[in-house]
Amino acid sequence: MAALFLQTPPPKQGTPGVAAQDAPPASGGAGAPPSGGMLTMLLPFLILVPFLFLTFRRQKKEQEARKSLKKGDKVVTQAGLIGELIEADERVAKVKIAPGTTVQVLTSALGPFEPAAAGATDKQLSDLKEAKAGASDKK
Repeated sequence: MAALFLQTPPPKQGTPGVAAQDAPPASGGAGAPPSGGMLTMLLPFLILVPFLFLTFRRQKKEQEARKSLKKGDKVVTQAGLIGELIEADERVAKVKIAPGTTVQVLTSALGPFEPAAAGATDKQLSDLKEAKAGASDKK
């Protein structure tokens, strides 16, 4: 295949000092497709297949997690708002984000709020407070 790129093109018919060729070249050179043509055409699709598979799996898991949400659950939106699920239908959900404040969001933008991640944040905050208190005691 690399040999095709290294060959020089034949001269044009009307060029002076060049003998005219009556017969086509015997090697089939420029007219024949390269031997790896089919693989080269399918390679981008073969690369995309695993990514599509993983994307569909993730979407299915997220959809199942949204279906398992019920009234009173802690939820988080894609925008990062954390609140309590008041009611939900197939398209729109109402989320209470503060006392007396309810917002409507698309159900597809909701997900369950994992308290384990919040617990880690609380622990980090308490560690930071202890470190600051220890630093102020040393002064």
